[in-house]
Order: sequence, then structure tokens, then C-alpha cells
Amino acid sequence: MGIVERRERLRNQVRSDIVKTAKEIAREDGWTAVSIRKIAEVIEYSPPILYEYFESKDKLLEAIRVEGFDFLQAEFVKIKSHFRNPEKQLSEVARCIWVFSVENPEIFQVMFNLEGAYCDSKRVYSHAMNIRDNPVWEMIAVLRPKSGEMVTKTYYEWWCLTYGFISITMTTQPRYAFAQAEPIYMEGVRRFIKSIM
Repeated sequence: MGIVERRERLRNQVRSDIVKTAKEIAREDGWTAVSIRKIAEVIEYSPPILYEYFESKDKLLEAIRVEGFDFLQAEFVKIKSHFRNPEKQLSEVARCIWVFSVENPEIFQVMFNLEGAYCDSKRVYSHAMNIRDNPVWEMIAVLRPKSGEMVTKTYYEWWCLTYGFISITMTTQPRYAFAQAEPIYMEGVRRFIKSIM
């Protein structure tokens, strides 16, 4: 391995360590406790070095937001290829979003500006909601094969139902209440799917 490759690998590792540490701090103490200085302290780098990777906390949060949506998008593609029935596909997508939010609350918080994880960038939303090559939009299109405009409207409603329900639950309910909220969420999803057929 050459010097250039080694440097690039080290750079990627430091970047990954910064992101991982930010998420760990957020999981323990909340996003308001996360700062470039605090991350630098934990990974034993000087703050100026961290600013070489992320020029601000906002840029760091944007990277975490991208990570969350990219992970979910990859899962949705797997679900679409694994299940044939679009009702089952959408139900599995909803369950996937729920599980992700429960297992990775600190990432979900960044994705939707919750619990002090405010990120100013909206770029990721437009990419995540883009209907081009979007597996969830395609699942809905099979159930509602009318016009693209109606499918897009239904897709937006889907976002509101799934991500909105979870965001409200996350910000208004204690952690132990999530188990009780999941069946309500899935019942809402089932009713929604039936309504668009």
C-alpha cells in the first residue's frame, strides 16, 4: 500500500471516529452535549484537526443525516427485492423505519432535527424524497397505479405517517413507552395501506 492510500485510509478512519464519537456522546448525554471540542477531547485530537474534517457541527450533523437516510434507502431496496406483495413491502418498510429509530435514536434525531440535534441543511431531504429510483414510491405506485402526481402525494402522506408518528413518539413519550406505541403505529400503517388500494 502506497503513502497516498495509507493517508486516505487514515483520513477515512479519523472521519469515522469523529462521527462514531459524536453519536456515542449524543446517546449518553444528548445532542446538546456534542461539540467539536468535546469530540476532540474524547478521541484525543486537537479541535483544529477535527475542523479539517468537519468545518462545523452542522456539517457533522449533515453527514450523520446522510448516513441515516442512505442506510434506510439500502434497506428499502432489499425489502423491495425480497417481497413481491406491495402491501407486505410497505409494511416491512414501516417496521424497518421503526426498528431503525429505536436502535439508532441519536441518528433518527439528527435526521429530523429532534432533541437538540438541529442541522440547518435541507439538501438530504430533497434527495431522500426524490421519486426517481425510489423503492417506496414504486411500492406505492403498484398499489395506486393512477397518475404519478397521486402517487407522489400518497408518498408524501406516507412520510408524514411513518416518520411523523415516530418523531412525535420520540419527543413526547418516555423510552419505555415505545413498546406500547409500536402496535398503534403498525395498525396505522395497515389502515393507510388499505386506504390506498
